[in-house]
Amino acid sequence: MTDLGYRFAATLARRLPRTASDTLADLCGDLYVATHPGRAGAVRRNLARAGMDAPDPRLTYRAFARAVRDFLASAPADAPRVSLDAEGRRHLAAARSVGGPAVLISGHFGPWERALHWIAGELGGIDAIAAPHRDPLVERFFVARRAVGGVRTLRCERPALAALERLRAGGWIAALVDRTADGADPAGLVRIDRGPLLLARRARALVLPGVSYIAADGTLQVRFDAPFVLDPRRGGLALPLALARLQRFFDGHVRAHPTQWFEWRSAGERGAGVAA
Repeated sequence: MTDLGYRFAATLARRLPRTASDTLADLCGDLYVATHPGRAGAVRRNLARAGMDAPDPRLTYRAFARAVRDFLASAPADAPRVSLDAEGRRHLAAARSVGGPAVLISGHFGPWERALHWIAGELGGIDAIAAPHRDPLVERFFVARRAVGGVRTLRCERPALAALERLRAGGWIAALVDRTADGADPAGLVRIDRGPLLLARRARALVLPGVSYIAADGTLQVRFDAPFVLDPRRGGLALPLALARLQRFFDGHVRAHPTQWFEWRSAGERGAGVAA
């Protein structure tokens, strides 16, 4: 899809009534499944691995289309309705109370871009590491859409180095760990790239795992796991234990909300999925 296509979609998302854009998003998801049987098959296999008895990839692509619609329709004054349970609120408060750098780690779960807008509003802005789109015009469009909600995309030849500088200055960085992971299949469901964890360890930064999903009432739900540091000498975790904790947290979330897990590869496949 070109940048003009995304701009047209954003205009529709902002102007159409919610019910009409819901219907259009669902139709787009169904059309994609009908015209891309290979990718639909991979999603079906992922849903089965997550425990669904009758996996239907249309449900995942409909949820994905709606998540993209909400991101495209976002405006500076349009704060998302977010529900945070008591445990998640406690974990977020604990991470903020430290007062130092932190790496917010998540994946492509539910409306991840809108959830990032919300956390940016809570923190007064946040920097994000994001895999760039192949088309530079599309990439520029997505960078601008993130910036609407206070998310600054690190755009440079060495984003990891820029992120390290932000962390050493006491800032917060957001990173998704499930798209860039490749090679051997993970121990669980979600592929996890250890790069953001290594970045946090080098910067002596806190790690805060988080996930998001849309509840039945349409509310954006955000959950956090307990924050930790990657330093056993400071009461933290060694890298293998940190990876295992992320695996349990993310896999548990996927099993609870399988149709909002936007992984386009099935087990054994290599290469990046569809960027959005």
